Amino acid sequence: MIRPWTDKDLVAVQHVLLETWRDAYGSFIPMDDLEAHFEAHYNLGALRKLLATKGVDGRVAEINRTVVGFVRTTYEPGEARFFVTSLYVLPEYQGRGLGQKLLEEAERIANTYDSDLIWLGVMEQNTRAVRWYERIGFTFIEVAPFTMGSTTVRHLIGYRPLERHANRR
Repeated sequence: MIRPWTDKDLVAVQHVLLETWRDAYGSFIPMDDLEAHFEAHYNLGALRKLLATKGVDGRVAEINRTVVGFVRTTYEPGEARFFVTSLYVLPEYQGRGLGQKLLEEAERIANTYDSDLIWLGVMEQNTRAVRWYERIGFTFIEVAPFTMGSTTVRHLIGYRPLERHANRR
């Protein structure tokens, strides 16, 4: 089940985020840097602020009433861009189509902003995620630095046309 996130989901969102980071990034970002970034940017206060921010939407994926994944999106009207800013599924639930369902939900949200592209960033060393995004139609056009703690990695920035706009291009 995919549904909007609420304040009651934030601890579960934190769990998904940290466990997924450890699995996906632990081989190239030291744990101290992961945890420092997590504490600085994803503490409960920061998540509550995000929850209340105009243009930020979040959805959780549940299995048996347990949050096992989430997507967070941001619409930036000044840039006229719609971003998937976070998309994470617990490692033991990956490969079941939950990431695709969360992305489809993000696309539904993007359509409410009349966006024609959906943008996201992914760490270049997270090769499994990069391959998945490319397989489902994302094109990466930019590389930017992304810093967690004292570690800086290459962050690929890309987009994919939204389904309802795909035929216009």
